[in-house]
Amino acid sequence: MTEEIFVKVLNDSATEAEKSSFYQELEENSAMREQFLQYKSLYAVSTFRDTNNIENSNDRFESIWKHLHPGRKLTFINLWYRYAAIVIVTLAISFLVQYLINNNKSGNEIVEQVEYTSEKGSVSTIHLADGSAIWLSSASRIKIQKRSNGEMSAQMHGEAYFDLVPSHKRKFSVDMGTFKVKDIGTKFNIRSYGDEAGVYTSLVEGKIEFLSMSDQSLLIMKTGEYMTFDKQSKKMMVSAQDPTIACAWKDGKFVFIDKTLKEICHDLENWYNVKIVIENKALADTRYTSVIKRTTTIKLVLQMLALTDKINYKITDKKEGNDVVMIY
Repeated sequence: MTEEIFVKVLNDSATEAEKSSFYQELEENSAMREQFLQYKSLYAVSTFRDTNNIENSNDRFESIWKHLHPGRKLTFINLWYRYAAIVIVTLAISFLVQYLINNNKSGNEIVEQVEYTSEKGSVSTIHLADGSAIWLSSASRIKIQKRSNGEMSAQMHGEAYFDLVPSHKRKFSVDMGTFKVKDIGTKFNIRSYGDEAGVYTSLVEGKIEFLSMSDQSLLIMKTGEYMTFDKQSKKMMVSAQDPTIACAWKDGKFVFIDKTLKEICHDLENWYNVKIVIENKALADTRYTSVIKRTTTIKLVLQMLALTDKINYKITDKKEGNDVVMIY
C-alpha cells in the first residue's frame, strides 16, 4: 500500500484526502520519509524527446545532485557532454591471484603478476604494499604487473578508482591498449568497458599524464577535469566536471545524465547480473536523467521507468543462468 500511495502522489492521481493523510504520516514517520525520498529521486527520471528539453533536464539533475551533496558545486562545460558513474556498497573482495616469479636477468623483467576481479553486483578493494588502494566496480578486472626495476603497470577492463600514494620511487601506469595513463601521486577514476564506445577518465586529485604506447606525452590532466577518448576516432576530449559524479559508484549510486535506455540497461545488467532485452528498438534511444541508489531493486527501477515512459517489462526467473528482463 505504501508504494501504491507513493506512485499516486508522484503522478498526481491521489485524491485530496489521500494527499492530506499521506503528508501527515510523512511528517511523523522518518523511515517513510527516507523511502519516499528514494522514490522521488527515481521518479525524477525524465525522458527527452527534443533538444529543447535538455536544459530543463539538466536543471532537474543539478537540483537532485545538490540535495544529495549540499554545498558542493556541480559544473557542466556544455550540455552535450554528460557523465555517468555509479556505486559502492561494502561487499566482500573477490579476486584471483597468480604469482609469476622469474629470474632477474634484466632490469625490466616481470617478477610479479596479480589479477583481481570484481563480480557482478559487488565492489572489490585492492590494497598495495605502499598504502595505495584501488577500487574495482561491478564486472571489472585488473591485472597488475611489477617489474624487477620497481615499475608497476596495470591492464584493466571495466571501471576502477585509483588512490595512489605519492612516491618518487614508484612508477605506476595503466595500459589502456592505445595509450597509457601515468600516475603522478593521484586519485582518479577510469571507466573502460570493452562494449562501450569510449574510455572515460576523471581526475579527483593530483595530476595524471597520458602517454602514447611509445611513451610520447599526449596530455596532462589537472584536478577537476574529465577526459573522453573515442575508440573509433582516437580523439581525446577534455572538460571540467565535478569529480564526485564519475566516482558516485563508490558512494552507492547510479548516476544517469541524458543516458539512453540502452546505456542504462548496460549498467543494470552489470550490477544486477541479469540479461535485459529491449524488444521495442525505438525505446532503446529514449533518454533519461536520474540518481538511483544501488540498493534499489531492479524491479523498482523498472517500475519507475514504466511509470515515466509507459514502457512494459517482464522478468523471467531462470533456474540456470541469468534472469531475463524483457522491455517492450
